[in-house]
Amino acid sequence: MLIGRKLGMTRVFTESGESVPVTVIKASPCFVIDRRTEERDGYTAYIMGFGEKKEQRVKKPVLGLCKKAGIPPVEAIREFRVNDTSAFDVGEKVPVSLLQKGDKVAVVGCSKGRGFQGVVKRWGFAGGPASHGSTFHRTPGSAGAGTYPGRVVKGKKFPGRMGNNRVTVKNLEVITLDEEKGLVVVRGAVPGFINGLVLIKIDDNIDVSARKELAKEKLEKAKVEAERKKVEEVVVEEKAEEKTEETASAKVDKKEKKAAVAAVKGKSKKAKKVEEKAEAKEEKIEEKVEEAVEEKKVEEKPEEKVEEKVEDKEKEDTEKKEEKIESVEEAEEMKNEDIEEKKEEEAEKVKEEVIEAKTEGDDTGVKNEGEQGDKTEEEDQSKEKGDS
Repeated sequence: MLIGRKLGMTRVFTESGESVPVTVIKASPCFVIDRRTEERDGYTAYIMGFGEKKEQRVKKPVLGLCKKAGIPPVEAIREFRVNDTSAFDVGEKVPVSLLQKGDKVAVVGCSKGRGFQGVVKRWGFAGGPASHGSTFHRTPGSAGAGTYPGRVVKGKKFPGRMGNNRVTVKNLEVITLDEEKGLVVVRGAVPGFINGLVLIKIDDNIDVSARKELAKEKLEKAKVEAERKKVEEVVVEEKAEEKTEETASAKVDKKEKKAAVAAVKGKSKKAKKVEEKAEAKEEKIEEKVEEAVEEKKVEEKPEEKVEEKVEDKEKEDTEKKEEKIESVEEAEEMKNEDIEEKKEEEAEKVKEEVIEAKTEGDDTGVKNEGEQGDKTEEEDQSKEKGDS
């Protein structure tokens, strides 16, 4: 009464150490899509749906049934005939816990297809000799009698298509269950290939309604245990954190003690370096704190700082102006002194020129008188010559 998917085979060891071959089947999620009744259909049965599929990949008739039942689109639909259909309602999920360890179930599946095969592989015929000139190797041989009955008996084993048939394996024991993952582990082999669909039929003698109630109780207990485990995990984490804090504090205390002993004895240089580094860090932290405090003060009183800056600028401007004025006055005084010096030099030069001019005038007068005397003498001589 469950639809599943064959995941593969493995083995499990019992308490006595026996190796048991098992097949793992995933039988969740399974939903009740509809029910058959004797009044309407003439028999009682469940229509079950397995898996989940995208809505766009489901045929419309199946999608209509799923929407009517109020469940998500399913991958496969199968029908199970039962004596009573009052245990589950339409749209209800069938849990894996409906089975129990040790139950006997029948698994139905489609066997692997192997194509057209001969009688040796299909039916296990021995065949004839392989050597010494034999012409009978893997052929089926004689098909029937000659005189009587003079025909091939019905049901004779011949070559033909092998596999790809509906096969039912009965009385498979349930070894274990995994309710969270929806897995059923069955002893022995199951027909079909990996990921093939299989049907798990429960014995009619099992009370399904009672199993359903037990499954509900198990779920409630599992929820309570899960909550209790979460609380325990939280408590354990808190204790672990406390222990780590205690160990960390103990380690720090040990380091401090070691550093103090090393400082007292003067044997450990590392301890001194550690202390120096710690002091440097403290100094840096204090400096940063002071800078932060000053910045906060500046942020709190920005107007006062602006006024101080303005006053400082005004003072600097006035000082610069005064310096410029003094420098201008000094330059003017220097210019006046240079002008007076130049005037004095020019006056002296004029005086010297006047004196030189006077001395030159006296010399020219004397020269003129001598020249005039010479001229008169020459004239007298020329006159005397003329007279002669």
